[in-house]
Amino acid sequence: MKKITKIVAVFLCLIMAFSVVACSQTKNSNDSKTGNNSNNDTASQSERKFYKISMYSTLHASSSLEDIPKEGFYLDRLYEEKFNVKFDFRYVPSANSEEVFNITMASNDIPDIMTGNWNNLHKYADAFWDLNDFIIGKYKNLEKYFFDDPYVYALSAEPNGQIKILNMLSEQFLGDTLLVRGDLIEKWGIDLSKVKTKEDWYEVFKLVKEKNPNMVPYMTRKKTEGVIQRLCEGWSGIKQYVFVDEKDNTVKYGAADPRMKEVVTWLRKLYQEGLIDQEYPTTDTTKWQEKLLNDGIFLTHDNAPSRITWAATEWANLGVTDKYLIAVPPIQPDANTPGYTTIHYPKLRGGLAIYVGAEKGKVDRILEMCDYNFSEEGNILVNYGIENVSFYYGEDGLIYDVPEYRQAVDNKTMPQKDQIKGTFASTIRLEPNGVYTPQYRRYQAVLDAAKMYEDGGLIKRNWVEVIRFSNDEQKEINELNANIKTYTDENLDKFIMGVKSMDEWDAFVEGYKQFKLDRYLEIYNAAYKRAMDAIGSYVK
Repeated sequence: MKKITKIVAVFLCLIMAFSVVACSQTKNSNDSKTGNNSNNDTASQSERKFYKISMYSTLHASSSLEDIPKEGFYLDRLYEEKFNVKFDFRYVPSANSEEVFNITMASNDIPDIMTGNWNNLHKYADAFWDLNDFIIGKYKNLEKYFFDDPYVYALSAEPNGQIKILNMLSEQFLGDTLLVRGDLIEKWGIDLSKVKTKEDWYEVFKLVKEKNPNMVPYMTRKKTEGVIQRLCEGWSGIKQYVFVDEKDNTVKYGAADPRMKEVVTWLRKLYQEGLIDQEYPTTDTTKWQEKLLNDGIFLTHDNAPSRITWAATEWANLGVTDKYLIAVPPIQPDANTPGYTTIHYPKLRGGLAIYVGAEKGKVDRILEMCDYNFSEEGNILVNYGIENVSFYYGEDGLIYDVPEYRQAVDNKTMPQKDQIKGTFASTIRLEPNGVYTPQYRRYQAVLDAAKMYEDGGLIKRNWVEVIRFSNDEQKEINELNANIKTYTDENLDKFIMGVKSMDEWDAFVEGYKQFKLDRYLEIYNAAYKRAMDAIGSYVK
């Protein structure tokens, strides 16, 4: 009880400190470099036109209207003063947010800012401003992130090349990697420098079975796609479903690709010998976590930063200090050619669009605030809060959490409304690479994984993600995909598990005709070409 009381007391002091710092920052805001060409630096806020900005905002699943302070969140108040605006937030509970979103868009009272994921906002794209001409040449930070990088531009743009939705971007480049029990590698004397190809890993899997018959050499929680893509993409060059083939820059369907037969044949061999999870089509996260913590899994595939950290924490809670996970490179096609994994980076984490009913001056003010969020100063503020209140700079120049503040958040001794946050700032920002955030940087294995994959060039972007369909195309794709995916999953499992003979493979591939796979890929490739053409038109 004394400990909790102390934390609360410290936090109250921090809040007082925040108020002082926030006032100071606001007072001096006109002197800060926001990275845009607005005249905010030369004119006082009192001389600028005042705007009241309405904004649709979905509450976090764990939040309620009661968590919102009457006076507003700290960052929202700071933004109001800094940019001479007043927010009118239209908060919506997450439980029925999509229904309310559709009702709102069909109404005569659409807020200036609508928020949500790209797909939901895209359905009503005609109701939003085209932001291309607003941004280019004026808001340098937004231009840098949304127009200089072809991948990010294509992720954000409409099929016609217009950017109507500004997305929150996550810079994390390290996602799913192969993760292995590092302590067992050491204990069993496995030289990972000599384990590169699928043949090499096959021998390692057999060794694992010899050493521990009760251990599954490879297991994933991501079912059929996990087994095929995560274990085999690095050496095969294909995924289970749609992927962009770099050889001819076209969209293909992995299960129908000639290379998939070799993938399935190898996995079939592993399955028959008990070297991969015998229940992989139905294994869920709970079962996977239990086996991973209890010496049931040797090699797996998952988000490296979060899972290395999670496993270390769980083992520590159990009093186990000699077990740990490390990342290993993707399986290579041969001894001299590195494998790779495709991930979504930067990721899109929702965003905002500006209603066409908002006057141009208001559009500029909203973009000015967005541009600030993508500046160096704004990026620090919206992600970490206030220096020496919620974060501090270590001697190494990196950002660290103020322990008392972090502890109060983690222990939930700090009410949500008292956390340094803001509704607007939480909607549109550049999220830092999670690998290097304080909670992950404690573990050397995380940093080693990042270095291995980044320095080795083992990560490629998933260009399928840039494909944007029209509403009609999306409807047809959804209709076709339901049958194609079911047919794929059911048959691949049967081949891998030995229910079907490999002599039936050609008939399986031929069977895609009945589900109009050619038409499916025709739509995908048309949309992909359109995205590539738009990149050529708008990106520097």
